[in-house]
Amino acid sequence: MTFPKLVVHAALAGLYGGLVVALFLRLANPAVGAAGGGQAPTLLLVVLAYTLAAAVVWPVLYVALRFFARHRLRLTWLSLRYLIGFHAVNTSLILGSGWLILSKFRATLAPPEADRLAAACGWLTVAWLAAATVATVPRLRRRVHLQAAAGGLALVALLVSLHGDSARSDGAFVTGALSEHATETASRPAGAPPTGPSPAEARPALTTAPPARRLVLLNFDGADLDTILTMQAQGKLPAFSRLVQEGTYGRLASILPCVASVTRATLVTGMLPYRNGVRSAQARSVLGGDPWIDVVPPGIGFDVVLAPVLERRATRVSDRQVPTFWEISARLGGLGEAAGWDDDQDAVRPAAASRAAPAAPQDWIADLLDPEVQRQKEPAARALVAEVARAAAADALVLDALQRLEEHAGRGVTAASFPGLDRVAHIFLRYARPADFGNVSPRDVDLYGAILERYYRRIDGIVGRALQSEGAGALLMVSATHGIRPAPPLHRLKDEILGGEHLSGIHEDAPPGFLFVHGRDALRGRVFGKGSIADVAPTVLYALGLPVARDAHGGILARVFSEAFTATHPVTVIGSYDTDR
Repeated sequence: MTFPKLVVHAALAGLYGGLVVALFLRLANPAVGAAGGGQAPTLLLVVLAYTLAAAVVWPVLYVALRFFARHRLRLTWLSLRYLIGFHAVNTSLILGSGWLILSKFRATLAPPEADRLAAACGWLTVAWLAAATVATVPRLRRRVHLQAAAGGLALVALLVSLHGDSARSDGAFVTGALSEHATETASRPAGAPPTGPSPAEARPALTTAPPARRLVLLNFDGADLDTILTMQAQGKLPAFSRLVQEGTYGRLASILPCVASVTRATLVTGMLPYRNGVRSAQARSVLGGDPWIDVVPPGIGFDVVLAPVLERRATRVSDRQVPTFWEISARLGGLGEAAGWDDDQDAVRPAAASRAAPAAPQDWIADLLDPEVQRQKEPAARALVAEVARAAAADALVLDALQRLEEHAGRGVTAASFPGLDRVAHIFLRYARPADFGNVSPRDVDLYGAILERYYRRIDGIVGRALQSEGAGALLMVSATHGIRPAPPLHRLKDEILGGEHLSGIHEDAPPGFLFVHGRDALRGRVFGKGSIADVAPTVLYALGLPVARDAHGGILARVFSEAFTATHPVTVIGSYDTDR
């Protein structure tokens, strides 16, 4: 009867942990907190799932730990000592997850949400420290009154945190609505009608001239600035050499989570994830109903624990809730065209993607792969060839769309995002930089070592074509929302154990991206320094002569323009382009 008693104690500790997880979900996801009665089944299943998981995992680990113990375990059906012990271990993982949201994914939280989550984590951490002290100090763990006090403090901390969340749910939305209404009323002329609720139909009450020039932006996620500068110095990237010599460039700090949909949405809107609405790589729904959950506590196996009842879908740039710079350009009477921004090669499993992807153009394949590579018959080799073909096909489609868009050249924005390089860098970085991995055979280096460099030359050709069609007064921007770095040994070991994709290049730690600017009014032959990916959208609007939103999180990178341009082009502003505000 000992093991069932352990299960009871672990389940009680898991129930507390499940309530904490549900609290974190409410605090980090406004949709969960605002869903009214519809949130109850979701949160109930979360609590139940973590209760059952703790009831199974901790007793099994504890029994394994005591396998060689000399004394037989004697346990009652309710022992505060074991209850506090299981609680200390279980809650430590969940609290660590809450602090991880605050430290690594802060950009996904609005400031009030971050403050409430920090307060909850603070209260719960104080209570956990008391429980952990009682559970680990030999003189204390046999004192029943101290164990009861630690358990009571844990319940008080949870109740205080839940009360703060309930107060937010009952009052903060009303207060926020009144505040937004007051702000809108103050900024709107007397007698003017309120902004309509539909972003698709509403237009800003703004009188302004249409875009003053043509601007083309090409985005290549996963491109590494150091690699580009090295190759162009070696004479391998003539188009980028022109950008360096005739324009300006600098690094752009990325954000976390560093995934394509999140970083691209930030780049094209100038808003951080909590405002633009694209906050994670995946949206999750319990039992396929509302509300959809964007941010989940990391590191505690949320997707694994809730796998039987969880539905997931990849997020896209088109899920945003605020307009992009090309939509603003079109709204104000100019050109506003885009291609490739929703294509995330990492969001689809290679097997499924290879069945749906169109065939890669032969000229791309001939440039990227040696004939010997294409003749390989081993399944692993064929999978590598398929990855290159998939990336090339995706970029070729975007290039075709870009060429069609250029036929309608006019003042405004044409923006294209090429997803292929990021995927190729994920797979082939180990062959391009074998010294960083140590387990790459010379034969593999001979076969695949040049593929990544050849792909850089391919994107250089795309940039060169854009330079040729730039036109007088036009501006060309080339960006990357993030770079890529070699996967560390622990990451590769985790993939080996858990059966991951075995990616050799990752961007979880948000390596910086970059921005090149070329044109008559760009700074010439200089490095502008550093900026953020959120600065690109305001900079584009300023370059077009359009108003910049006062509520944008990014700022204008004025250093990319010549002094003559900034001196003769003052900044104009608008309160917001977000029609819901």
